Amino acid sequence: MSTAADTPAVEAETTETTLPEYLALRGEPVEFRAMIRQVTFAAKKVAAELRVAGLQGMLGATGHTNVQGETVQRLDEYANAMFVNNLLRNPAISDLVSEEIRDEMHMARHNTGEYALFFDPIDGSSNLDVNLSIGSIFSVRRTQHVRGDGRTQIAAGYVMYGPATVCVLAMPRHGVNLFTYDPSIGEFLYTRGPLRMPEEGSSYGANEANYRSWSPRVQAFVEWLRGAAGHSTRYSGALVADFHRILVKGGVYLYPSDDRNRNGKLRLLYEAAPLAFIAEIAGGRAVSEDSDILTIVPREIHQRVPLILGSATEIDHFLPRGGR
Repeated sequence: MSTAADTPAVEAETTETTLPEYLALRGEPVEFRAMIRQVTFAAKKVAAELRVAGLQGMLGATGHTNVQGETVQRLDEYANAMFVNNLLRNPAISDLVSEEIRDEMHMARHNTGEYALFFDPIDGSSNLDVNLSIGSIFSVRRTQHVRGDGRTQIAAGYVMYGPATVCVLAMPRHGVNLFTYDPSIGEFLYTRGPLRMPEEGSSYGANEANYRSWSPRVQAFVEWLRGAAGHSTRYSGALVADFHRILVKGGVYLYPSDDRNRNGKLRLLYEAAPLAFIAEIAGGRAVSEDSDILTIVPREIHQRVPLILGSATEIDHFLPRGGR
């Protein structure tokens, strides 16, 4: 896979360059640019709703469960509708896959579309009621690679709704770049990039309430992080927020299998694979407990996997000898 180091320099972007302008300057096709514009338009609507959600009664659960058997938050439904309603209008998209949709949504009216798009409309919705950062994750593939491994992705990214709303977009030819939303003009503006994940960090993120149900190998890795590696704990409960810290500052994030989730908890196609794709392009690594995340061929669209990703030094330490 190409990395940011292989990307030819384009000096036209500035902090006044919008995300659509950036993609145009890089020669991306009109259809691809339109799709990313629709993704970010949905994210802008979600960001706007988040600012007033508590005032408009949009926080809390709907009383329903999704295809994953998880409680659906009101903003989960709102965000999913924003993404679907915007993307359905794009004739270049043949397939949509969402955490909130039971089956792959084949867009029969546009079944010759070139792209398939996978997304988690709201990641970290348990943080909504306490006003912590959440995110949206997306992944783009060619239609013929809907069931391919993670390296068939042509782009992946996320939007993080925090003190600022930021969009991180990864493409093999252009690296990993960060755009910040300016609500005064309604656009994501180029901020910096290509980003490189530090080769090692000083923190790790994991839900250590599950420590006793992890495998001995994972327990030993966490003991190394706490002890010899001297890492501190940073864990928010929102995958996007925890990953963004590691992308910028280095370190490692873990959501391994446990006694209740023998196959892992995170979804491959719209959580693990997109973030693994971003991590690898930025110089990091991502593995399940026994294989590279990006080599896994999905068996079904809502497949779950363990996920351990982050800086190369930490991941190399986790891997058994011979797997480095």
